[in-house]
Amino acid sequence: MAQLPVVRLKTQRNSNHPWVFGKMVGHPDRRVGPGTLVEARDRDGGFVGRGIYNPAKTIALRLLTEFPAEQIDDDFFRRRLTEAKALRESVLRLPEVTDSYRLVHSESDGLSGLIVDKFADVLVVEPFSAGYLALGPAVIRVLQELYPNAWVCFRPDPRTEEVEGVSFAPLVRKYPAPDGVEIRENRLRMWVDFKSGHKTGFFLDQRDNRSRAAAMARGREVLDLCCYTGGFTISTLLGGAARATGVDLDEKALDTAGRNAKLNGVSPELVHANAFDFLRQSAAAGRKWDMVIADPSKLAGVRAEISRGMRTYGDLNKLAIEAVRPGGILVTCSCSGLISPDAFMSIVRNSAGEAGTTLKVLEYAGAASDHPVASNFPEGRYLKALFAQVFPGKKMPRRPPMAERAEAGPRDARHPAKSTPRPARPASPDPSAP
Repeated sequence: MAQLPVVRLKTQRNSNHPWVFGKMVGHPDRRVGPGTLVEARDRDGGFVGRGIYNPAKTIALRLLTEFPAEQIDDDFFRRRLTEAKALRESVLRLPEVTDSYRLVHSESDGLSGLIVDKFADVLVVEPFSAGYLALGPAVIRVLQELYPNAWVCFRPDPRTEEVEGVSFAPLVRKYPAPDGVEIRENRLRMWVDFKSGHKTGFFLDQRDNRSRAAAMARGREVLDLCCYTGGFTISTLLGGAARATGVDLDEKALDTAGRNAKLNGVSPELVHANAFDFLRQSAAAGRKWDMVIADPSKLAGVRAEISRGMRTYGDLNKLAIEAVRPGGILVTCSCSGLISPDAFMSIVRNSAGEAGTTLKVLEYAGAASDHPVASNFPEGRYLKALFAQVFPGKKMPRRPPMAERAEAGPRDARHPAKSTPRPARPASPDPSAP
């Protein structure tokens, strides 16, 4: 490997976190563009690592290795991808229950800024860093070695290109995605639409939570808010739900949900509506369900959106809880990595009090096991899924969650702004919440 550009850190390195922020990084020893592979050294010239440098980003440096002898080449990606494959297939033994799983969970698999999802015989590569414009072909070559019969495609999110300042068009043209593919997940069969689906096409992180919800749904009437392509809706019907209603604002997603329902031999009610409007209209009509599932889009993608996102989660959860019959089940989720598990629990607890209910928490889960969390990257834990039974309780006045009060300050905490409804599952890239 040719001598890489060198960047110096402004301090000594006292962390093994794979991100180094721009304020801690000096100028490189030569002119470089976004996504350049560089060698990082500390203030005294000691070796720090090799990684992807983008001077225009808050995360200026994404470290890929901290070992001086390890070069970033095909052998590097072969080691990382072989380890990732062995975890999913030999340790977790996922092929026994599904043909689809997350193969690479970015930093937690040692590949900062990269997601690879396996859908049956299709491997979808999604970059979150400009560096994979140059490194992408090596990743694809190794994937083709490890999965010789697979269709490997490159599918960046348009927002990533805008944010990172590069175009991945040459790799998209060379490695296009098929229209879609049928996958299996336990008893569930799903069509994954690569042309109009969000992110890599299907939310694999909810696999275990779909199974939990299905196990609780027998004989119940189920409402699935922000149902996307019907994963929870159809799973509950396969689990024995008496009826299931899926609500989403994305018409194309609902079309795919209808296709998936036929594929599984079930007949849910699919409603094109904003979840907030649907819940308010249902409340006015006195309509309730035995199980309500709320799995909205990411409501806090950057720090400036945290307070607003918390208020919106609070509004949604209050309405969702009010829609549950006494003794029924609430399944409420958040994929906003910037909102901690404790903060989300506080939101739901406050929403329950405002709705005049008490929750009996049955389980507080996260993403499926193919989304591991490395000890040096706690941001990899982003998904929260709370399963709770709902009972009547004393109605309490609304109070912002503790985390929001701390961030907003006393004035904002006393006068919380009215939340704004958000549509279901917009495509918005986030390395910590893919």
